[in-house]
Amino acid sequence: MMTTDKNIFRNPQQYSIIINSKILKASNARTIDPVYFNLAESLAAIDILNYIKIYNERIKASNLLSENKKKEPITEIGKDGVIGLELLIDSTNKTIQFYSLTSSEKGYGRKLVKAVVDAVPDDWSIVVVFDSSGAFWQNMIEEFPRLSVA
Repeated sequence: MMTTDKNIFRNPQQYSIIINSKILKASNARTIDPVYFNLAESLAAIDILNYIKIYNERIKASNLLSENKKKEPITEIGKDGVIGLELLIDSTNKTIQFYSLTSSEKGYGRKLVKAVVDAVPDDWSIVVVFDSSGAFWQNMIEEFPRLSVA
């Protein structure tokens, strides 16, 4: 993983750019659990992901950025040329939920899942609530037993 300035953890709210130009913090992200930084750092190590944004209770990461005023990572499932994900984060219950995951290039879906699993502490749950992928999530559960499909 990439190294970070440890001062970020003392008062992360004051940083608009957290680690490098790939990782941004939305203005609605007030109190940030360290798991956000672990996830963002792990996702930033994936070469094709150019944009990672930390929001209040979620993270979005993608190779493309929206062209509207909000400049959000695009995570639309099935959209051509898009590789990305959106995670919902419940710090109180120590749960990460895959809200969306899309990959127009073979192999990146697995890399995204691995980056999340590697970044999340062992006492947290990693959940897929809705599986419309066919065999993808079943294969990921076999490879990463920490994952569960609800």
